[in-house]
Amino acid sequence: MTTVGGQLAAGLLPPERGHPLVSRPVDGFRLAYDRCGTGPAVVLLHGGHGDRTDWTDVAVSLRGTVVAPDLRGVGESDRWSAGDVSVPAQARSVAGLIDELRIGSVVVAGYGIGAAVALELATRRPGRVSGLVITPPPAVPPRATAGPLREVLARAWTRWSGPNVVDLSTRLDHLVAQSDRRLMRMSAPLGRGDVVTIPTTILWPLLDPLVRPSFFDRLSDRFTRVTVRGLPGVGHFVPVEQPPALVGAIHEMIEGRRARHAS
Repeated sequence: MTTVGGQLAAGLLPPERGHPLVSRPVDGFRLAYDRCGTGPAVVLLHGGHGDRTDWTDVAVSLRGTVVAPDLRGVGESDRWSAGDVSVPAQARSVAGLIDELRIGSVVVAGYGIGAAVALELATRRPGRVSGLVITPPPAVPPRATAGPLREVLARAWTRWSGPNVVDLSTRLDHLVAQSDRRLMRMSAPLGRGDVVTIPTTILWPLLDPLVRPSFFDRLSDRFTRVTVRGLPGVGHFVPVEQPPALVGAIHEMIEGRRARHAS
């Protein structure tokens, strides 16, 4: 784990994973992604201030087929400045990747804007999703994305994190090169009238300032099967700050799916 953590801090993937794979285009965008393992499939979706490497310490601890893409406009995916990088567009690309890989109905885990994309998939394309493990989608104040990109990222990772924030002295250069400010500005609550019928675990990082308390209002009206767990001492960047919480929740979701299919 020490080696993986060091690679993550440097903004790199573990050396055995090599260069990313690339999907077929959807709306002209190809997604770069990493894939490892065998068994039940899990798709990991990063937030607006990161990329697929945020998930490194989670991915290497999961049992199953693990797919971690860069979203449209980010990292090594296609980055057209005039292209559509909205939440619905991101969901179309992720759905296309799931179909292309023929990995069946998957557990989708997401944090930040990746959680909003996961919810979009679950409500618009539920046949592709067997379970969700997400954090509450963010409410990003406009002032948080003002200024030079490097300063925006440094502020976000410093101010929105708990005490286990990654060392930015080695991570920041990577983030600046991989980011798209459009994704940082997104705030995406669940649409009015949308109901998520997929089994869902919501991990609530209690130090995340981007969580809307109103997100939890009448939660049972918007999710038919939902569990909420608080994460004390954890901020916005859950896959980096507290990987075991996500690994445990994802494994529980996979085991729950097996139990439902066996009954």
